Amino acid sequence: MNDYLRSNPPRFLGADEGLSLLVRGGGGLAGAGVCSAWWQGAELGARSWAKRWGLVGDAAQARRLAGMGHGRMAGFVAPAGSSAELEVLACWGAFITLVDDGFDQGGEHASVSEVRAVLDPLVEVLKGTTGARAGCDAPAVAALEDLWRRTVVGTAPGWCARFAASYASFAKATCEEARWRQESYTPSVAEYIAVRRRTITVAPLLLVSERLLDAWPQAEVLHDVCSDAVAWTNDVFDAGTEHAGEIGLVGVLARERGVGRGEAAAMARAMIEERLDDFESAAERLAVLNPHDGGVRSRIERVRTFLYGAVAWQYESRRYRATLPVQHAPRNRAADPIESAAVRLERRLALAVAPGGALPDRCAGRVLETALLLALLRARDTYPKEERELACWLEERRAGADALDGMLIDAVLRPQTLPADAAAAAAPFVGDAVSSAGRRGQLKRSMLHAVLHVLGGLRLNPAEIPPAAGGTVSTFTLANLLAVRVIYAQATDRPHAVSTGERFQLADVLEKGSGRLLWEASAATHLLALNALQSCRPGHPVVAPAVTGLLLARDSDGAMPFLDSQDVWLSAVGGLAFLARRSLRPYTARMGAFVAAWQAPDGGWPFAAGIRQTDVDTAARCMEFLHALDPHRYRTHLARGAAYLAAKAGPDGGFPTWREGDDPDLDMTAGAVLALTPHGRTHAPLVTAATHYILDTQHGDGTWQRSWTLSESSVILRAVDALHAARDTLGVDSVRAAAAITRAVARLTATQQPDGGWGHTPDHDTDPLSTAQAIPVLARYGPPHATAAATACLLSCQDDTGRFPAPPDQTGPRPLAFDYPVVADLHALTALTRPQADVLDRFQGMPARMRR
Repeated sequence: MNDYLRSNPPRFLGADEGLSLLVRGGGGLAGAGVCSAWWQGAELGARSWAKRWGLVGDAAQARRLAGMGHGRMAGFVAPAGSSAELEVLACWGAFITLVDDGFDQGGEHASVSEVRAVLDPLVEVLKGTTGARAGCDAPAVAALEDLWRRTVVGTAPGWCARFAASYASFAKATCEEARWRQESYTPSVAEYIAVRRRTITVAPLLLVSERLLDAWPQAEVLHDVCSDAVAWTNDVFDAGTEHAGEIGLVGVLARERGVGRGEAAAMARAMIEERLDDFESAAERLAVLNPHDGGVRSRIERVRTFLYGAVAWQYESRRYRATLPVQHAPRNRAADPIESAAVRLERRLALAVAPGGALPDRCAGRVLETALLLALLRARDTYPKEERELACWLEERRAGADALDGMLIDAVLRPQTLPADAAAAAAPFVGDAVSSAGRRGQLKRSMLHAVLHVLGGLRLNPAEIPPAAGGTVSTFTLANLLAVRVIYAQATDRPHAVSTGERFQLADVLEKGSGRLLWEASAATHLLALNALQSCRPGHPVVAPAVTGLLLARDSDGAMPFLDSQDVWLSAVGGLAFLARRSLRPYTARMGAFVAAWQAPDGGWPFAAGIRQTDVDTAARCMEFLHALDPHRYRTHLARGAAYLAAKAGPDGGFPTWREGDDPDLDMTAGAVLALTPHGRTHAPLVTAATHYILDTQHGDGTWQRSWTLSESSVILRAVDALHAARDTLGVDSVRAAAAITRAVARLTATQQPDGGWGHTPDHDTDPLSTAQAIPVLARYGPPHATAAATACLLSCQDDTGRFPAPPDQTGPRPLAFDYPVVADLHALTALTRPQADVLDRFQGMPARMRR
């Protein structure tokens, strides 16, 4: 990383500066992956325009275009643009994509002559050649003439010629790429980069976004970096696939450098990071050359916003679904199986970090949200094809579903089979929810019953309608409570049980979007609220655009996930793990800038960019990471974060998840200890009280309550790390803390499975995530043979892409599990790195049969 970036990491408008802009027409948060709230109008406008001009020939093509989300692209790259501006950008995105996709129809690559037959007339349209359409009735030509007329209005002098030249350059490069395929030519890396920079069509789109501005030749280097970063990111998405005739950066690197695709993909990702450094260096030079010209910095920010916005769209869009390459063992692996596994894993994790510093892993689809989406679509009867897809997905999972998922599937697919006593049948799940969520558990009971009513018509008891909200509650609790109250009132024919103000409040809450696909990133809350609104106010204008976002948020199988992101939380957890690995450390500067940018006005952090609700867990994780990364640079963020945590502490020393006064939680309390301990005496009383809470709440068997996790080892790791961190804090009972750690370690050693690993609990099969979370505790405090056996077990779980696939252990709404696959990989990296030296010695001393 160059010296400039090290001392001046990229600056994003953060939550404290930008949340006030997150309203309809607001500017969004430049570079931080936030989309304009006007994206939906642009999305629908682009779809309608493409259909009107015949660019989509049938329903399948129309649905494919809808799945790309070009309105989202426009909202990301120009978050401050007007609705008309965004629609023009979205139409250009749709046009470019549909023309490009036409070259690969039926799996066959177009020849040079076929490419020219399509692109030459388009270039002539842009040049203004008279009779460009003569003898050509292609829909693309007519569509471009219309789009060009809309685009050129009010453009700066000379812009039309510059754009025509840029598009002609794209056409020429596309023909060159077709020639390579036609002649089976393998370009060098340098040749490929030069051509790919033009075929990605970033330059024309950038020019569209700048069409009202005067020419600025000095910015060409910024445009080139932008094109390279977006193109190479696209290529990295395809790292795991290599089809005959296709040419990509990963394949070209692999052939030229003589390495496997896994190593080549990691090289490509490192190249992207270097190009981002080039952008910052060039931007600084331009700013220095024009110290008194505010317009220069504004132009730089415009290009930077475009770059990071385009990348954010790539990571979100269903058009780009990353495939992971096989990760071969490093060639210099020697006899170190732990380091070999860690190297393969760090190559995989390098691909997980977006160029803007976010770690935007995709949450897997889940039965609850998929069923609720199906119910909403049925109520509106506007997406029959999507209804069938959702129903098929649910039916395919019925045979292997657990009792709760099975009940939900049957309720939505076969409502006539829902027994009258279904509420009683749900009692075991309600019991789990009540015990895991404290006072919120009673609301969980009503939520589950409301869901069963929405899905299958369960008769609700009017006496069980929850009371209206009192005091300050989290955004999620407010939306869930309003939704449940409305559903109960409608279902029991007691509309007076809910005030008119509450119904308006529900709609108002949902309207306060932030440009995300899902309200507050949560499909569960969003869908429950939308179903409630649909039941009391059918056709409400909030619902239709919300459905557009929900359909774009589905996973690769077409199912609905619980969350559309927890990128802030993942970036903090990942950044902390990355700091321990030399090859991953260069990514942490941008990860830190991304995390810091999302500190909220109250001093906390939300788990996902663009949502309003902060929480103690994410705040603690962000503070841990920023303190480890650069405590001096982020001292203001850390001080504000500490004040946020201090305000959340309860009288018993425990910390809640969301709001002060809520029930305390072990995970939150342990995280607060880890975040506040580095502040020394300033918050020593809080650390001492929190440590006592951890000690007081330990169970006799050495465990603690699992609330936001299903795994015993997860909560043990967090608690033991906190006790270790606070051991020298004045007032902490070190003898009692040592005894608590001893009990926790004894629990782990007593419940270790014969294969050396752990499951969520002793009754569950071994999984790599639970095992990875146990290893750091044992490496520090446990017997060497147990640590060695656990490490051997973990190594046996790695797949050929470098990952550690595992069942999820995060829960929400508690106790329902949701799956972000990268979580297991991050914990595995820590397990293979933090205790590596000790583990290696013990591992090599084991019998050969145990090392396999």
